[in-house]
Parts: sequence; structure tokens; C-alpha cells
Amino acid sequence: MDAAGSINTEALDNIENDEEVMDDSEERELVTDSCSTKVLDTGEQPRDNYCIVYILFYLFGVTSLVPWNFLITANDYWMYKFRDVTPSNITMVTMVRKTQFQAEFTSYLNVATAIPNLLFLILNSLYGHLVPLKARLQGSLIVVTICFLVTTSLVLVNTDDWQNTFFIVTMVSVVVMTAASAVFIGGLVGIASRFSKEYMAAVVSGQSLGGILAAVAQIISLAFKISPLHSALIYFVIADIMLITSLISYVMLYKIDFFTYHILRGCGGIASNRHREVFMTVIIKKIWVYAFSIFAVFAISMSVYPAVTVLVESHPATTGTDWNNIFFVPVVNYLIFNCGDYAGRLVAGFLLRPTNQWIVAGASILRIICVPMLMLCNAQPRTHLPVVFLWDWEYIIIMIVFAFTNGYLTNIVMINCTREVELHEREKASGLIATMLSVGLCVGAAVGMLLVHLL
Repeated sequence: MDAAGSINTEALDNIENDEEVMDDSEERELVTDSCSTKVLDTGEQPRDNYCIVYILFYLFGVTSLVPWNFLITANDYWMYKFRDVTPSNITMVTMVRKTQFQAEFTSYLNVATAIPNLLFLILNSLYGHLVPLKARLQGSLIVVTICFLVTTSLVLVNTDDWQNTFFIVTMVSVVVMTAASAVFIGGLVGIASRFSKEYMAAVVSGQSLGGILAAVAQIISLAFKISPLHSALIYFVIADIMLITSLISYVMLYKIDFFTYHILRGCGGIASNRHREVFMTVIIKKIWVYAFSIFAVFAISMSVYPAVTVLVESHPATTGTDWNNIFFVPVVNYLIFNCGDYAGRLVAGFLLRPTNQWIVAGASILRIICVPMLMLCNAQPRTHLPVVFLWDWEYIIIMIVFAFTNGYLTNIVMINCTREVELHEREKASGLIATMLSVGLCVGAAVGMLLVHLL
């Protein structure tokens, strides 16, 4: 290594003499692997030149939900892969009858994402500190990238004769990708918590932006009537490019003074603070209200989205039109929801109000009003409840409010919760919030299955 990339050992010795000796070598390894020395030989805080770190945090936010967003968007592809391929059954009647795989694939996909996501978020929250941060994030990105490359390679492979095996391979791949993504998300929010609030907002907003990109890709493929195989290939190649770009970008982060400064100094604090013992019970006492709030937000959202909202149809007056038959669900259920959610996260990132935990909790619970309102929209089929909001504009307004509050409150919780704990507790606190978010997703999904039968 040349002089520019060498370690300033004298400065490092001074840090060790002036501060408590660190048992963990994660930060030292970070500096050793990087070419950044400014963080060690000057007390001046580096700047995020050209907002590069901010932009990369945005990219990482998008990447963290790539498996879910792009796999669920390619619904037509999965329906094609698991269609009835028995020659004697290919008739006009059976072409519209779903096979068992087609009917159950989305349910299996939900299970294959919800369970490992929750499990590995909990494991990461409890034991993540035992594995170096760099190894966790870089390793999880590599695993997700490899799995998605395998998924992409199978798009143009004829799997008609081995649908059972293809289904198993797909589910195993989804489980592995989700587990790795959960580890990545847990580590990512931990890193973001060491920076100013704008960087946590970038991560959370990036997650929502990923949903918009997937929805737009779906609508474009529908507009141009692209075949399921080719549209899926486009989705997955885009996802592969994003994952590979994120992996390279994460490695390059360690060359940036601004990034290494905050990882080492912890936003101006001493590095040894992060190695003080962290008690989860202490953290829970400080942020349990925020933890409940994030649980409530996502439990309420998932109870009707997408289980109930995907069933909502356009006003009967539009019957037979492309808006009714093709674009209504992708535009309103996916694009408008994701845009509203993204707008809420953007506004919260700048406004950051309210700051009172109890007001946030109250607002999170108040969102439950949207649940019966969405169930009273034109969701079909239904046998019990009447349709109160029949017009498209009524449903769209309800959906916008529902989505905006989801994104707004999510960002408020994710940013403010780290300000309630000490610097060395932030990573654990962020992991706890991410875990409660996942619990909310699981509970909401279970409730959603019941609400569908109440329509």
C-alpha cells in the first residue's frame, strides 16, 4: 500500500491512549480496508461532497426491498410459469382456470418472505453485533445478488416439464433472499442511525421509491403488451443491475472520508462509546411507544393492503375499457399507493413533526379508520358488506390518505426513535424498530386473510 493509503498509526495510538481500549476491531478493520486517513489525522468533520453518501443511502434503501418489489410485480410471469401445460386441458375453458400453483403462489410467496424476514430481523437485532458490520452488509448483498441472478437465468428456461422442482427452487431462493435482505436492512438502519436525520430519511424513502419503480415497470409492460417472459426478464435484469451497483457502491463507501468519519466517531462521539454494554431492556423502556407505533402503522396497512385493495374494481360504468380491465389495479393499488407512501416519507423527512411519542402513537392508531372505509369500496366479490364508496375518485382519495399517512408516520418513527437513545444504543434501537415493523407486517397479513372473508 502506498503512502496515501497507509494507516496513520501514530494517530491511531493517540486514540487508543486517550480513549477506552476497544474490544471489537470492526472500526479498525474499516479504516484498514479503506484508503481514508483524514478521519484519523484531523479533527475537522469532512463534508458529504456532492451528496454522494446521501445518494448511496437512497440506493441502498431501494435495494433493500428489491426481492419483494420485483418478485411480486412479475405476477403475470409466475402465472405463465405455473399454467396448466397438459395438452388435453388446453382449451378456452381451462385457460382461465387457475392451477393449484397459480392459485396458491402468492400465498406461498407471502409466507416465504414474512417468516424469514421476521426471524432474521430478530436474530440480527439480538446477535448482529457479533458479526462485523461490513461482513454483514456486504455478505448479505452478495447472497441476494447471487439468488437473483439465478432467478433471472431461469426466466428463459422451459420449466413446463418440472414445475414442481421450479416451484421448490423459487421458494428456497425467496427464503434465502429474504433472510439476507433482512440482515441487510437491519445493518443499514443501524448505519443510518449514526448519521444526521436526513440519511435515515433517505434509506426509508428509498424503500418506498423501489415500489414506485416496480409499479411503473409493470404499467409500461402492460401498455406495450410485452409478454410475461420478456417483462419478467426486464424486471429481473433491472433488479440485478441495482444489486450489483449497490454492492460496488457499498465497497466504495469505505473510501469516503465523510462515511468513515461517522462510522468511527459516531457523529462526533468517541468510538469507544459504541462498545459499551447495551441492554435491550433499557432501550425498550426508552422507545417502546415508537415500537408500538411502527407495529400499529404496518399492522393496519397490511390488514387491507393488498389483500382487500387488490380486489377493488373500477366503477361499473367503465366496464369493458382498458382502464377497468388492465390499468385500474396497477395504477391505483400499486402506483398511487407507492407514490402516496413516498410523498409521506419525503414530507416527514423535512418536517419531522410531531416529536411527542404519544401523539405519534395516537395518529398511528387513528389510521384504523381507513380500514372499514377501504372495505366499503367496490371490492369484489362480496356477500356481506354494502358498497358505500362506488366511484373511482372516492377510492383514490381514501387510498392517497391511507398511503400518505403510512409513509409519513413510518419516517417519523424511524428518525425520532434514534434520538431517544444514547449514541452507542442507536443500532440496537433501529434494529428493534425494524423488527416490530416486521411483526406488524405478519400480523396485518394474517388479519387481512380474515377481512377478505368479511366483504
